[in-house]
Amino acid sequence: MMSKPPKRSLSFCVLALLLSGLILTGCLPGFLRPPTPDPVVLRFAYRQHTVEMDTLLDEFEEEYPWITVEAQAVQRYGDQIAGLVRNGQIDLFRDERSALSLAAQGLLRPLDDVQLGDWGDIRDDYFRGTWEGLRIRGQQFGVPAGTDTLVAYVNMNQVQALNVPLPDENWGMFDMLGLANALNYPEGLPGDATQRLFGFCTTPESMDPLVLIYLFGGSIVDDINAPTRATLDDPATVEAVRWYADLFQRYGVAPDRDRLRLAFPQGGVYEAATRGHCGLWLGWYSNRGGLDTPYRWVDSWYMLTLPREHTHLGLAEIEGYYITASSPHPEEALLLIRFLSERWEAAGQRIPPRRSMVQSAAYEHAVGANAAAVARELPAEMLVIPAELPPQLERIGELTMVAVNRVINEGLNAEDVLAEAQLQAEAALH
Repeated sequence: MMSKPPKRSLSFCVLALLLSGLILTGCLPGFLRPPTPDPVVLRFAYRQHTVEMDTLLDEFEEEYPWITVEAQAVQRYGDQIAGLVRNGQIDLFRDERSALSLAAQGLLRPLDDVQLGDWGDIRDDYFRGTWEGLRIRGQQFGVPAGTDTLVAYVNMNQVQALNVPLPDENWGMFDMLGLANALNYPEGLPGDATQRLFGFCTTPESMDPLVLIYLFGGSIVDDINAPTRATLDDPATVEAVRWYADLFQRYGVAPDRDRLRLAFPQGGVYEAATRGHCGLWLGWYSNRGGLDTPYRWVDSWYMLTLPREHTHLGLAEIEGYYITASSPHPEEALLLIRFLSERWEAAGQRIPPRRSMVQSAAYEHAVGANAAAVARELPAEMLVIPAELPPQLERIGELTMVAVNRVINEGLNAEDVLAEAQLQAEAALH
């Protein structure tokens, strides 16, 4: 039987409570103490080589000692996470927007405003479009974990060796062409004919033509996330395709694909960039120095925002935290997500989704002044790349690629080729 606490001791505790408003659990008898939460085990999955989670999870367990996190670092590529979700083996996970396809199968827990109440004071700190990018028809399914954006990379070894000046942050297409031309030595560098350098490493099969179309103020559809009308014959789209084709035909700063394939049979332009044979190329922020591949770039590099022509455009991908519909611990899962949302380190290779984190001295110290400056230059409006391409949009993308190839390989007029592609694109949408 529980012994009765001394009256004086109990009176002292009650008085202290009245005076301070604090719950002095050390003074309270056992029957008045708040209950200790039941132990909880959270099963959390994320992809290998994208973020260092161990230290962060240790800190979380120190702050919430009744919660144990069982972390699963799954394969960097593949659909292993989807399998874990379908089999009910995890409570929450971090992944790209493509994970939203699991919501249509009823496998993700929708998040309402009550559950997300703890984010109310920091929602405005997030880059615009990051929360919206994790919604489906107005329903929130994910919390932003990190964002990625396309940037331009410059081979700094060759910039310094050739004494080529770098453009400033407001550079445009004219500056891009000038830089590519200054770094273009496809027959061999001065003093070393065995070391070829291509001014702008690109291929029509990459995202580069689409990126340039949007940088010129053009488009391929009226709304990339909900297309209703094709726009391949838009004058700005035609101008962009003509300019891109000129990189190969007129200026010769983009490498011939057959020649490139012979020189770099394993990875084409990506192998050329990795091995230091590119002067300038486009890539993801998260892959700086080769972070997103097993191969590190052999040369030093410098990062620039995408060139500005008719618009200051940012193309973005978003990663999110998701809670599975089968999880018995959604409240504890939200505690972990909220905890990680306060740590810039949780973004890993990607850009933290909150402006204040990108502005912090700690983040600059971690990634370097150049990368931090580019992250801070992200435009207010970001074009978020669709998580999954609907068949109609995929078809229009294919038509665009075919059109670009025809203009380059056959020397055809860009306006005529895109007018023909426009008719095919309209048929694909209807």
